[in-house]
Amino acid sequence: MQSQNQVKRKKRIKPSTILNTILAITLTILVLNMLTTKSDKIFKIIGYRTYTVLSGSMEPEVYPGDTVVIKHTNKTDIQVNDVVTYTDDEGVVITHRIIEQTDEGYITKGDNNNVQDSDIITSKDIIGKVVFSIPKAGFVIQFLSQKWVITVEMILLGIFIIIYSKNE
Repeated sequence: MQSQNQVKRKKRIKPSTILNTILAITLTILVLNMLTTKSDKIFKIIGYRTYTVLSGSMEPEVYPGDTVVIKHTNKTDIQVNDVVTYTDDEGVVITHRIIEQTDEGYITKGDNNNVQDSDIITSKDIIGKVVFSIPKAGFVIQFLSQKWVITVEMILLGIFIIIYSKNE
């Protein structure tokens, strides 16, 4: 049987501690995502950036609404069969697989497309190599990045700070 001292030493985790931890992690992820998405310098320092997939051209590997995490890579590390995110001639960001390397550059194709992409991309067009994807996270990130949602998040953060300071 446990003594009273042993029972007293067991601490219960407060709901506010759990809530604060979840809030801190969420805010950290949102801030890092915002910084790496908006700043090429920070992207190069951190080395990772996220994009939300909008089309089904890479199914079944990546679906619309998935978030792809790309790694800033040395362009010479890119190889055939790598899935890369790049910008086309019009500045549109695309995530497709490299199917061939030529003297002019790389030929890409979406896994779910019947034909290869018409443009040949060069190493300067490549933003990075896809490391992994997070299913449907793009929908959540897009929702949480809306101005009105950020406003609500900041108000809730203020309320949590007030409640937390009163409990201490």
